[in-house]
Amino acid sequence: MFAALLTSLLACQDPTPTPAPPPATPAQQPEPAPKVEAWDDKTAKAAADELTKLMKGTPSMAEKSAALERVASGSNKLLVKPLAQIVERDKSVLIRKRAAELIANQPAADAGDAILRLLKNSRVNAFPAVMAELVRALSGAGYTSANWRDIDNLFEQDYLAERVPLHEAILDLITRHKEKQALPLLLRNLDEPIPSNVQEAKNPPAEYWEARWKAWAVWREKVKEALFAITGQRFSTAAEAKEWLKKNPLK
Repeated sequence: MFAALLTSLLACQDPTPTPAPPPATPAQQPEPAPKVEAWDDKTAKAAADELTKLMKGTPSMAEKSAALERVASGSNKLLVKPLAQIVERDKSVLIRKRAAELIANQPAADAGDAILRLLKNSRVNAFPAVMAELVRALSGAGYTSANWRDIDNLFEQDYLAERVPLHEAILDLITRHKEKQALPLLLRNLDEPIPSNVQEAKNPPAEYWEARWKAWAVWREKVKEALFAITGQRFSTAAEAKEWLKKNPLK
């Protein structure tokens, strides 16, 4: 009897409390980017000469990265040339991309001119990831509507997967600057890309449509956001957008 009662009482007691889990370790925060400050010509020239000398040798990736980080906080027109040379010539795409990022830190007029030259350079155009960084750099380095003619033809050169970051960078630039000249491009790339007539002799091969569809699936929402930035309206199809623009021409 007593044993049964004891068993019943023990069953009614609160279970042994589970020990509290140790506090979660806070996620490591990325180090803030170095503050960019204007360098005098003497300081900038010394840094530019050091960078140029190093790159003429056979430095390791670590040495090249460290050299770029030493100029990451500086802004002076004298830094533009050595950084542009790295974007054009270095064997590492990562180093080229970082140099392109740092060009954006330089005085806007000098940086913008260098970026536009690089965007036309065939040695750079072969690396879409580097081109994407240059477009982002231009967007933050005094982009004006006069520069659109140098950007316009880059988007539709092809739709291969490696060019998707470039597509996205261009769409971000259009959105940031509300570039009205980009409307034709946006309308051509708003709808799902499918051939209208597969029997037509000029119709691109299936591989083209597959690549284009996969690229479109990645950045289609960015196309819509760019149209919204320019028009203040949201559209589901190009026909809908064209009809609205016909009634509401943009100035």
